Amino acid sequence: VERMNASLFYYKGFTLRDPEQFPNLSRWFDAIETRDVYLGTQSDFHTHVHDLPPQMGGCYENGTKAQQECRRRVDSCTDFSLPESSVQESPESKILAAYRVALFKDYIVKVNPCADDKIDTALRCSLSYLLHGDLVPPPAGTEVGLRYIKERINVPRDLPLWSARRLREALEMTANLAGPGQPEPIPVKHRRDQNPRNFGK
Repeated sequence: VERMNASLFYYKGFTLRDPEQFPNLSRWFDAIETRDVYLGTQSDFHTHVHDLPPQMGGCYENGTKAQQECRRRVDSCTDFSLPESSVQESPESKILAAYRVALFKDYIVKVNPCADDKIDTALRCSLSYLLHGDLVPPPAGTEVGLRYIKERINVPRDLPLWSARRLREALEMTANLAGPGQPEPIPVKHRRDQNPRNFGK
């Protein structure tokens, strides 16, 4: 049902978690989010909608204005009002995100389309925003690399929901200072861009 909620919103512009139209289903979502065991496995819209196409053999947009707006909201990674979760943000969410970036920085840099030294600096600029709210312009051209990382953060594999939200936001806010450049689209036939061999020894 969690994946249905994400894919219907993104690909059809349909809000499943609507307390007015579907009060019982909305209460079910709220109730399950009180269980710690569920929160440890809870994912988010961005992860689901970009992981499902290879698993399902394709996911298809209906092309309505409402659907396109829903897609824009999810892909912006800066809209925290999506009907995906009612879980409140933890005070440690940003610290955890920064810690995970520092812990896996070498692997993040290695698979990035930008030059190692430039994306390393750009990441540091993003973390300045994440932790202190300071917008520091990254090196020219690194908006592609920052958005590459942003689009490949997975919940809960990489981070809990709120930590992922904050890190994606910081990456996009920093990338926007450098320009409009976009990385290659996320594959829809496979996810070999997420090969675990690239993220371990």
